[in-house]
Amino acid sequence: METLSNTHNRWTAKQFIVLAGIWLAFLISFITRLSWSTIMPAAIDSLHFTVQQGNNYLTAFYIGYAITVLPGGMLADKFGYRKLLLAAVLGNLVVMAAMVFMHGYWDGLALRFILGLVSGPDLSACLGIITEWFGGKKRATATGIFNTCTSFGLTVINLYAPTVMVHYGWRATLGVTALFPLAAFIFAYFALEGNPPYPQQFVIKKSDGEIEEETAIERLKKAINNRSVWMLAITGLFATGAKWGVTNWANLFIVKNLHFSLVTAGVAMSIFGITSVISMVIAGWISDHSKLSRHAWAAIFMAIFTPTIIGFTFVPHGNTAMLYFWTGAMGVGAFMFSTITNNLSVEVAPADQRGTVSGFINAFNQVGSFLAPILLGQILAGTGSYVTSYLIISIFPLIAVVALMFVRESDANQYDDVKG
Repeated sequence: METLSNTHNRWTAKQFIVLAGIWLAFLISFITRLSWSTIMPAAIDSLHFTVQQGNNYLTAFYIGYAITVLPGGMLADKFGYRKLLLAAVLGNLVVMAAMVFMHGYWDGLALRFILGLVSGPDLSACLGIITEWFGGKKRATATGIFNTCTSFGLTVINLYAPTVMVHYGWRATLGVTALFPLAAFIFAYFALEGNPPYPQQFVIKKSDGEIEEETAIERLKKAINNRSVWMLAITGLFATGAKWGVTNWANLFIVKNLHFSLVTAGVAMSIFGITSVISMVIAGWISDHSKLSRHAWAAIFMAIFTPTIIGFTFVPHGNTAMLYFWTGAMGVGAFMFSTITNNLSVEVAPADQRGTVSGFINAFNQVGSFLAPILLGQILAGTGSYVTSYLIISIFPLIAVVALMFVRESDANQYDDVKG
């Protein structure tokens, strides 16, 4: 076990291996969920789907995912984070392999829904594993590095999928995609073996010397009977909603409202991805090496988001340099806070209910991610103005900042490696 005196700032080789294992495992979750978006133009023509039917495949995944994020977190607490993560990866492998052989609309839709269901526990399990292997003064840095896989997943699938699809077809692309969870399962199986220095601790309630059994519902009530948990849920609803709302609409906004080319929009969003990755790692390092509380840093990073949305909204037409600057800045605003909020979602939880709490908060994140793009569409339909749509959603991070000010980290979980 680590001690403050000799390993406070030093990572072990095992910690690097563990982080690589969960990074790869969660990366494939993003690759598999994005696979349909990549192959959809070719697949819907081959299968004679309408565009709406193709879009339904995207929605089916997120419905399934939203259903299991909370129960998945509860199961992770019950059976162990490693087991649930491996189960999620294995589920991705089976579903992606099955999709290679889909022929009709309904069997493919069902498989996309099932893919969402089996992916539900992945984030809670990964964050739980981080708490078991990294003490408080390393945990946010580890979370920041882990978070980079979300942006990297979009890059990976666009590196191979279009080429494979052009030469071998969309079914072959899905087959290649199925190899990712296979590789991730094998690597994570061995990478996550061993006894962690901060193992999940199951709290046993005793009354007059007797052990009191708690039902799953009682444990859930206990886990969420906490102001900080609810404030983080509200934060996720508004901030994560704004993040994915502006991200999903950015290409459209750049082309339709700012009148740049598709190529220029692609370059701008590449910069967005690069700055988001760098900022998430920096955020974790700052939090781990500062005496300022995590929720205060999260609020500071989140407050950056609103002015960057506004700056991006008012980029002058034809000014490519300003487009690249504000798109990059918005990448920082949209993602930098997520390192800290993800970390807080397990640090405010009782030691035996980290999966449950992170699953509960992630459920609100998913609702925000689902509703924000719809809200943007409704505002655009009602006002006819892209600018108005973006200015309204720029208020969301400020609501999240207010919610964060009511979050308090648990003293029991905040700095584990001080205890050694």
